Amino acid sequence: MEKQILLSIENVSLKKVGLTDSLIKSGILDSITLVDLAVELEKTFDLSIPFTDLNENNFETAEKINLYLHQKKQT
Repeated sequence: MEKQILLSIENVSLKKVGLTDSLIKSGILDSITLVDLAVELEKTFDLSIPFTDLNENNFETAEKINLYLHQKKQT
């Protein structure tokens, strides 16, 4: 799952990132690319990501995205 998340981030941001790299604070993801990433992740992992969940708590790093998606898949 981590590998696919990193690939999705790189697809929307056009930048190579690591699991713990800051995505929002560093500017790798802005409001538009964050939504693009959410749409790509929804398609890839067949789940729904509410707009209210698109925040630093869930999307600041690929590692946090991975934890968030694991939680979403369990509900």
